[in-house]
Amino acid sequence: MVCYASVNGKGVLLVGDSRTLPMIPSRSVAAIVTSPAYWVRGRGRQSASRYARRLAVEYGREWRRVLSARGDLWLVIGDRHDGNEWVGIDGLVADWFRRTGWSLQAKGLWAEHPSRARWDDRVNYLLRFKKAGRRSLPPDATICWQLPIPWSPPGSLWDATPSPVIRALLSLCAEGTVLDPFFGSGAVGVVAARMGRPWIGVEKDRSQALVAARRLRLRRVGPGHASVKTRLPLML
Repeated sequence: MVCYASVNGKGVLLVGDSRTLPMIPSRSVAAIVTSPAYWVRGRGRQSASRYARRLAVEYGREWRRVLSARGDLWLVIGDRHDGNEWVGIDGLVADWFRRTGWSLQAKGLWAEHPSRARWDDRVNYLLRFKKAGRRSLPPDATICWQLPIPWSPPGSLWDATPSPVIRALLSLCAEGTVLDPFFGSGAVGVVAARMGRPWIGVEKDRSQALVAARRLRLRRVGPGHASVKTRLPLML
């Protein structure tokens, strides 16, 4: 497996598929903050439901394993109008995650404004899940923003979540390692590093992993490197 690490040893980026994370110990992650590839509009509500099911079943179960008992999962999910109606992707995702052992504890919104997107492509939900049986009190502050899409580094394929949103979500999570299993160009890693938090990124697309590595000034290392051994002891 290709690995990158930060100079200070607090960040590790893995090139791989986050449906299986055997290198990450169970219950070792304090927070998962991620924005999966969005469902593409125009394919109908049944297609959106299949997307939600795939996210919960194929990815969510492994996330449950690596997340600590009191940890948080924050999903940033974009809604879409499918040509007939708003799909309500937040409800579909929440329903499937409930079925697979999660409970929805908070909901927020990031609306793209000003936006270069169409009117039906601007709403992003922020969903906070905990493992079923765990709960957290709603935050005092309203989790809502109107922000433009942030700058993306050259070569980035996808738009990123704005830094103020990521920072606010992390501030609501327990201290400890942050995992982004859809790392993209590394926006979560950038904010986590600025907050002094250790982080792990997983990105399947090799070109995007390279973009993130350059952005975060990571070095390519082997599985036996000290940073990897510290963050991911099961790689040995």
